[in-house]
Amino acid sequence: MVYLLDTDVLIFMIRGLHSGSKRQKSVMQAQRLESRCRAAQAAGHSVGLSAITVSEVEFGAMAGRDPKSDLSAVQKVLTPFDLFDYDAMQCPPSYARVRTSLEASGLPIGAMDTLIAAHALALGATLVTNNSRHFRRVPDLVVENWLE
Repeated sequence: MVYLLDTDVLIFMIRGLHSGSKRQKSVMQAQRLESRCRAAQAAGHSVGLSAITVSEVEFGAMAGRDPKSDLSAVQKVLTPFDLFDYDAMQCPPSYARVRTSLEASGLPIGAMDTLIAAHALALGATLVTNNSRHFRRVPDLVVENWLE
């Protein structure tokens, strides 16, 4: 099985594990999330990130107050995960189906989220997100929230 982490989950993990967070609840949730990722990997599952998510996180690091330090933290967080390229043959048809369906329903999601959802569908992956209500609008997308 492939689990694809959404950007919000990765950012939550980065902030909780690497920012010296003083909020004990956030630190504990981030540690639980990290443990869940490791357990899935130990069970033989792939836990990875879309190139779209990596792009979003690197942009956030570059736009922050300390880009050098933030980029270093991002690279450390990326290390244990599989990285998935946005495949030019398989992802665009998924994107077209997702976007067409969401726009027809009158409930579109953001552009980056549409790309991530399409990537998860193209991979046959389960999307791990803290925004499950948002992503459940996407037909056929399997969504889990590991922070609940």
